[in-house]
Amino acid sequence: MLKIVANFFSRIIERYMPDPYLFAALLTFLVYGLSLVFTPVAPIALVDMWAGGLWSLLVFTMQVSITLVFSGAVIRTKPVERALRAASSLADTPTKAYFMTALLAGIGSLFSWAAGLFVGAFVAKEMAKSVKRCHYPLLVASGYAGFMIWHMGYSSSIALVIATPGHFLAELCGVIPTSQSIFAPFNMIAAIFLLVSIPWVMSKLAPENKDVREVDACVFNGLSSDRHAVDQSIINEHSTIDTTVAAKTTMTPGERLEHARPIILLLGLGGLVYIVRFYLGGGGLNLNSMNMSLMVMALILSTTPKEFIYNCVESGKSLGPIVMQFPLYGGIMGMMVKSGLAVVIAGWFVAMATETTLPFFSFLSAGLINFFVPSGGSQWAVQGPIMMEAAKQMGVDLPRVAMAVAWGDQWTNMIQPFWALPLLAIAGMKAKDIMGYCVMAFIWGGIVMGLAITFLP
Repeated sequence: MLKIVANFFSRIIERYMPDPYLFAALLTFLVYGLSLVFTPVAPIALVDMWAGGLWSLLVFTMQVSITLVFSGAVIRTKPVERALRAASSLADTPTKAYFMTALLAGIGSLFSWAAGLFVGAFVAKEMAKSVKRCHYPLLVASGYAGFMIWHMGYSSSIALVIATPGHFLAELCGVIPTSQSIFAPFNMIAAIFLLVSIPWVMSKLAPENKDVREVDACVFNGLSSDRHAVDQSIINEHSTIDTTVAAKTTMTPGERLEHARPIILLLGLGGLVYIVRFYLGGGGLNLNSMNMSLMVMALILSTTPKEFIYNCVESGKSLGPIVMQFPLYGGIMGMMVKSGLAVVIAGWFVAMATETTLPFFSFLSAGLINFFVPSGGSQWAVQGPIMMEAAKQMGVDLPRVAMAVAWGDQWTNMIQPFWALPLLAIAGMKAKDIMGYCVMAFIWGGIVMGLAITFLP
C-alpha cells in the first residue's frame, strides 16, 4: 500500500512540480492575492511591502551560508568521511540502504540542520555506489527525510532564540532554557521515535525492480555519471599532487604555509577555548555560537590549511540556488508581516484552539506558514508573538507552544523544496525526482508530531 501511494505522488510531482525558484515565484503571487483578499492593503502598497522585504534577510542569509559551508567542511574531513563510510557499509541490501541513509541523515540533523543535509547527500551517494539495485531517487529522498527532525536538535533556531537573553519576545515569555524545549521529555521522546520510524517508512517505499533507477542512470549536476567519475578522478589527482608537493623539500614558502597544519590547529584550539568558556560562562546556544563551533571542528579535523580551504570551497558550491531564493522569500515575508496576513492566518488557528489543542493548532499553522517563510528564525519572528500571547492568555505551557511552531516549520519542509537544494546539488538530482517519496515522510511525520505535541507529557 505504501509503495502504491508513494508511486502515485512521485508520478504527479515529477509531472507538475516546477523548479524551486519558480515555486517561490508562484508563492509570491499567491501571497499577493491572499493579502488583497484578506487584508485592507492597497495593491501598490503591497508592491512596496514586497520590495521593502527583498533584502530583509541579508544577515540571516549570510549566517545560513556560513552554516552550510562549515557543516559541509566538517562532513568532508577524512575522519568524518571514514566514519560515514563505515556506517554505510552496514547496509548490504537496498532496504537497509534506504533505512541507514535516513537514519544517518537524522542523526546529522539533530547535530546541525546543515550537517543533516550534507550527511544525507554523502551517504546516499555512498550507498548508490556500494549497494546494487538501489533506487537512487529514493536514496536521496531518504537522505532528505532525515532532515525532518532538525528542529528537535542542537541547531533548533526557535529554541535557540528563546534561550537567548534579551531576545525580541523576552518581555512576553521570558528566557526559556533549552532544558524546557530541546531537552524536554516530549521533544526527546518524539525525536527518538521519528529518528527510527522515518527510516522504516522510507525502507518500505522501494519500487518494483523494473522501475529502479540506479545511480549510473541518473544525472550528476547536469553531467553524466561518467563525467562525475572523471571529476572525482580529478579531485583524487588533486589530492595526490598535494601530498607529493608537501613531501618535496623544494616547496615555496607559500606552499609550505598551505601545508602547515599548526596554523589551522592553533586557530581551531583558540576557537575551542573560547567556545568552552562561552558555554561554561552561561552563553546561550545561537546561530553565531553554533557556526563558530562548526568552524572550530572543521579546522581541528582538517590535516592542512589547503584541505580546509578546499572543503569549504566545495561545500559552498551548493549555495547559489539557495541564496538566489532568499530575496523572494524576504519579499514574501515583507508582504505577510506588513499587510497583516500572517496575523490573520495564525489568528484563524488560534480562534479554533482550546487550552488542550493550542499546541496542535500552533503546529498546523506553522506548517502552513512555512510554505511562505521557509526559515525557522524568520517564521518565529512572524508567528512567535501571536502564539506566545495566545499561550500566555490561555495558560498553556509556553515552551510546548514554541516547539509546536518549530515542529510545524520542520514538518512541511518535506513538501517545500527550498531546503532540499543543497542536498540535491550534491546528489545531482532535481526536486521533482524525490518529492513524491518525501510526501510519505510528510504524512507520517504529521501524524506522529500532531499526536506527540498534544498528548506527550
